[in-house]
Amino acid sequence: MDGGPGLQSRLELRLYLAAEKLEFGCSVVPCLRKTRRHAIMYQEDQPGGRPLRRKQIHRFLLPFILLCELASLGSACRSTATPERVPTLPARTPELPRTSAPLPSPTVTPVLPDAPQPLTVWITELVSPLEGGDAARIFAQQIAAFEATHPGLNIQVLLKKPEGKGGIQDFLATASAVAPAVLPDLVALDTRFLPDVARKGLVVPLDGLFSPDIQEDLYPFAIQAGTVDEQLMGVQFEVSDIEHAIYNSSKITVAPLTWTEVFSIGATYIFPAAGQDGLVNDAFLIQYLSTGATLVDANGDPALDPEALTDVLQFYQQGVERGAILTDVLSYATVENCWPKYLQAEVALSNISSDLYLAAMASDATAIPTRDGQAIALSQGYAWALTTLDLDRQPLAVKLLEWLMNPASVAAWNQAVGHLPTRRAAFEQMTRDPYVAFMYHQLEYAMPYRSSEIHQRIYRAMQQAVDAVLRQRVPPEMAAETVLEAVYHETSR
Repeated sequence: MDGGPGLQSRLELRLYLAAEKLEFGCSVVPCLRKTRRHAIMYQEDQPGGRPLRRKQIHRFLLPFILLCELASLGSACRSTATPERVPTLPARTPELPRTSAPLPSPTVTPVLPDAPQPLTVWITELVSPLEGGDAARIFAQQIAAFEATHPGLNIQVLLKKPEGKGGIQDFLATASAVAPAVLPDLVALDTRFLPDVARKGLVVPLDGLFSPDIQEDLYPFAIQAGTVDEQLMGVQFEVSDIEHAIYNSSKITVAPLTWTEVFSIGATYIFPAAGQDGLVNDAFLIQYLSTGATLVDANGDPALDPEALTDVLQFYQQGVERGAILTDVLSYATVENCWPKYLQAEVALSNISSDLYLAAMASDATAIPTRDGQAIALSQGYAWALTTLDLDRQPLAVKLLEWLMNPASVAAWNQAVGHLPTRRAAFEQMTRDPYVAFMYHQLEYAMPYRSSEIHQRIYRAMQQAVDAVLRQRVPPEMAAETVLEAVYHETSR
């Protein structure tokens, strides 16, 4: 078949993806949103899908597949829903330092006829929710504005599942092996999975390509989250579920910053301690890491501190014995489980996530009390990563990435989804509020949450130690020793 360079590979890919659609039990349908030339498509799970043999598909369904592909070229639909008003934080006036100069006016950059186009971006529903709303509208406006400053450019945005079979990682790995020509130029990835994706060679290093000025403005945790093996492989653009504390000022006038203060002022304190999927909660990791202890060394091998483990377990034990920590924590798997008891004013202090706080907007925010009063937080979120191997496409793709990291846009989008930005300059664009000022400084002490196989092994052993101390009354020193034995024994196997 003579159709120009790459036609055969594209046809093979269409056949392959059609086979995958049937095997996954899903279909690709057009989204009810389209801004200018900006087309958004998404995958919609369909129940009852039955796996078919590819030989059957290729032998009997080729005509049907070709007809479906031709028909899909003519389908599109528009949304006429009126976008909702962008929610804003209550207007207050905390002091925030200035960290950036006024933004320059956008300039129009013509796209030459032979320039690579369109650009393709893979995202998840987090970035542009299917139900629309402010987050989807703001993201669509960002894409349309970039197209407007680059006449002749068309950006195609495809919505993928965040993880699992048929998710972004799965498609990246599959397409790179079967049809690399259809890989996107940019992709939004969960920072927890970025190291694995990067080490598989599925994303391109940004060193020497991405703006040094933006890198300097990013919080340290965002740089750490995007760095894999000393190379910048992604740029985190949002942070969610940062855990900190809130306190009831009618019960305690000043929030405790250390364990000693928790005990001395008679505060009652709750936090998740039941674990999630057998892994220890962030509340324990925050306490452990605040001591300066490590989880792994530079080579990625376990590097636990038995003294720090013992100290945290003793705090849990003594807190329960003194009545400062409620035994209910053993039934709390998430901060949402803590919320009702705090709302009922049964405790003075509770852990909470940034997402929940922004939704509830109640009480005074404070750092989690730690052994030495060292503030710390764990970060999770999404990052933009460069995936195109085409040297001609990379500069324009990076320009789009930098455009999406514009402080005003990042601030507006994060406020719409109830998350926090990763650029200090973006905080300047947000409504001045005590919580904004609090998180502006709190994020300086954040570090990325790691979820490698070794990290999960450590988290599982830690949760077993928490259960042993609080449920079985095992001495903290002994429980800490079992963590070391479990982790190092399994690693040496």
